[in-house]
Amino acid sequence: MTIIERLFPPAYPTLKKVIVNLRSGTSFRAVVWKCAGEFVVLRNAEMLQNLGHAERHIVDGEVIVRLAEVDFMQVVS
Repeated sequence: MTIIERLFPPAYPTLKKVIVNLRSGTSFRAVVWKCAGEFVVLRNAEMLQNLGHAERHIVDGEVIVRLAEVDFMQVVS
């Protein structure tokens, strides 16, 4: 880790497993792969809730979420 990375860490926990709760009531358990501008890229995602209704689904591919739609993130590992 360079001195710059120590002084200015990423704003979001990249390469960490998180639960992402969106303002719409949808939530995902996923790995935050990277943050790109106003978006966050999730991989290995599992949808836990869809619009507030408990529904578990494995999501194929990447999920791209606008950061303005994120209510909160919880790091789980």
